[in-house]
Amino acid sequence: MSLFLALAAAGPALAGEPDTREAACWSERPVLVELFTSQGCPLCPDANRYLGELDRHENVFTLAFAVSYWDMYGWTDTYARPEYVQRQRMYLPNLDVSRLYTPQFVIDGITDAPGWNRDKVSGAVNERLCAMPDSPVIRLEDGPFGSFMVHLDGEPPEEELDVWLVAYAPGWAMVEIGAGENEGLDMPHYNMVKSLTYLGSWSGGEATFMGESFRRFGTVAIVQGTGGGPIYGYAHAEPEDEDGRQH
Repeated sequence: MSLFLALAAAGPALAGEPDTREAACWSERPVLVELFTSQGCPLCPDANRYLGELDRHENVFTLAFAVSYWDMYGWTDTYARPEYVQRQRMYLPNLDVSRLYTPQFVIDGITDAPGWNRDKVSGAVNERLCAMPDSPVIRLEDGPFGSFMVHLDGEPPEEELDVWLVAYAPGWAMVEIGAGENEGLDMPHYNMVKSLTYLGSWSGGEATFMGESFRRFGTVAIVQGTGGGPIYGYAHAEPEDEDGRQH
């Protein structure tokens, strides 16, 4: 099985909209951009589309987390899970954000930008590319009973780092919204997260963590500062088809 590390070299890319200026900086590791979104949020369809545009650039990798606090307005989000809200909440103190909101972009765990401000999002991506920290060695490999093994090595930039495993549905999906603020809309979704698992903490040296595998989805192993700190690296595996081959 061939696995693709997000630490692999990539060429220069635009960080903002496709027709804007080129990023002034480049990094071997693409910036991880997370979007917290909801099917009940009126501003989220456009933010979801922009997430897909960002992902076209080689120096950006994107994930979308659906949150459930818009459900009170009449529509239950089909992707939302409580742990995604908790992840967004975890970021608040480190980003100096006073409350939960959507659509919220979180850029590599170090800054946030509202989904309606594309210039701020692209500017934050460019700034991160210009100041990308060294990454520990991260490998994502097959484990026993269909699991994934996350292998880490190196010196952590902080005393301790958190290790997460994410499964996501790559590419675009459309969902017809039947009620709430977006009633009647065929809402676009991109790289929607399907599972989020905390694997443990890492304080340096060689270490291995095991997590559940959802082979029909893409998988990302994320290493970041404890309690919603900066992203220091990640490894990425493409989904498999029914014959066990990667897409």
